[in-house]
Amino acid sequence: MIRNLIVLGCTMLLAFGLSLGAFAGSVSDADGDGVPDEFDNCVDVQNGPLGGTCAQGDDADNDGYGNPCDFDYNNNGVVDPVDLGDNVLAQGSGDPVIDTNCNGVVDPVDLGDQVLAQGSGPGPSGLACAGTVPCP
Repeated sequence: MIRNLIVLGCTMLLAFGLSLGAFAGSVSDADGDGVPDEFDNCVDVQNGPLGGTCAQGDDADNDGYGNPCDFDYNNNGVVDPVDLGDNVLAQGSGDPVIDTNCNGVVDPVDLGDQVLAQGSGPGPSGLACAGTVPCP
């Protein structure tokens, strides 16, 4: 009886361990920043605890898109000349929404990234609420 309970217990632990292993292997983190994609506000650019330009997952305008992949400052769904103009006007300031590399100042790096992003949208983000303000 005791032997049967031990065997049953070991079998259950083995099955439980295998199922956890299968779950752990299925969690995707495309940018390798330590935040699973489904919870990552910037899926393609590192901005989580394992590194990146904004290691705190900064989202200054609370729209569900992390700063390093959010060049749509007015939240209209497209990175356009209005956003570019906002970036130019903010050069040298500490505007956290436009400081997409999170170094404390809006600088030529932010401007260059803004130019490259023209015509795109923000993101991508793994958050279901992305694109709405506030997106916790």
